[in-house]
This record gives sequence, C-alpha cells and structure tokens, in this order.
Amino acid sequence: MASADIVLEIAFDITNPTETVIRTNAKREALEGILESWLSCQLGQGTDRRKAEQKDLYAIKIQLDLHDDSFYTKSDTGNRGLTCGIVMDVFRRLNQIQVQALS
Repeated sequence: MASADIVLEIAFDITNPTETVIRTNAKREALEGILESWLSCQLGQGTDRRKAEQKDLYAIKIQLDLHDDSFYTKSDTGNRGLTCGIVMDVFRRLNQIQVQALS
C-alpha cells in the first residue's frame, strides 16, 4: 500500500475499556461509518485458529485507501477474531471513547 488517506490507531485497554483511545486523521463524525464498513469487510473471512496474544493493552491500526476503498489492518492481537471483537466493542462504545488527532 502506497499511502493511506485515513488512519485509525486504536489503543484498547482490556482491563479498563473506558480508557480506550482512538488517534485518527478522520473527523469524529466519520468514525462510525468507517468502523461499520471495516466490520462489514470482516464478515466471511473465515476462522483464525492462531492463538490470541494475552495483553492488557492492544494496538490496532486500520488504514483506508479512498482510491479503491481498501482497508489494511495491523494489530498485535495475534488473531483476526480478537481484533474484530475489539473493533466491535469500540464501535458499540464510540460515543464514550476518547478521540485524539493523529500526530
């Protein structure tokens, strides 16, 4: 991927999810649609049998290329299912999560 137009960096605190932070260059009002689209793209991806990492803080980076509406994801969860579950939780609690400008 050459460059992402939109980047979301999620720092998810598993022990205290209310401390979760999203750093992004997107407008806050666009986050719901971006996360909803990302989640929709995950349907039908199949089972990931890799062992999930056991951590207190997970880092997930979602990048969106607006040229072709492609998502690229990096995470330290070790498992796509855990990554998707975390993003689902963030999506459900989006109005309670701190959003910061991407630096």
